[in-house]
Amino acid sequence: MNKPDLQLLAPLPTQGDGFDPRAKLAVYLLSFGLILLSTQVTDLLLFNVAALVGVGVSRTGSSWWRIVRMLWPTLLLFAAIIGFGGGGPEAAIGAVLRLLALVTVSGVFFAITSPEELSEALLASGLPPQAAFLLEGTLRFTPTMATLAREVREAQESRGIRLDGFYLLRNGSALLAPLLVDVLRFADDLAEALEARGFGGPRRTPLTEYHLRARDWILVLSAVLTAMVVGSHLSVA
Repeated sequence: MNKPDLQLLAPLPTQGDGFDPRAKLAVYLLSFGLILLSTQVTDLLLFNVAALVGVGVSRTGSSWWRIVRMLWPTLLLFAAIIGFGGGGPEAAIGAVLRLLALVTVSGVFFAITSPEELSEALLASGLPPQAAFLLEGTLRFTPTMATLAREVREAQESRGIRLDGFYLLRNGSALLAPLLVDVLRFADDLAEALEARGFGGPRRTPLTEYHLRARDWILVLSAVLTAMVVGSHLSVA
């Protein structure tokens, strides 16, 4: 397999023409909190509709649909556990709608906000570099490992080694051993990329400056006011 590009491991941050990552993070956290606090099926249904509007506005429908296709067995299992566990049909529907709304708003946020862009913006706000790296590494770890696992699986299947169904238990070592080697190689390349970026130095100079502009403040204030109105409605209900 090809050696990972250092730019892919530690990409240079770029600020687009959209909103500041910190403003988008504030809206995301408010939305996430409101969805968690919602208990009525009608409220959760409205949150899903609003989240789908966000999917349409951000033009992330294809990525959202891929997530839903992978998640639907989990949704069905979740509904069955809640429904047959004594919660009833309404509780099962509410749990599925809550999980789907959380997945949708999270998908929209991470589709329009790259981890390196978010970490650089938080660094500009005074977040310690170690904490920013931990945040960015956590956000990038799962998709990176999934990519490595897919590459190893495709390479082994091209050699005639089956890794589907029961064969995964029988030939699991053919997947795990190369994957472990790739993970160790990835760690070395990541360390090299961080060293090239000057990580851990006494002074860090960001390549992009982030400033909260008027439209960012308007977005955050609008989200806060909306959260207050919706929160009061939820408390009354």
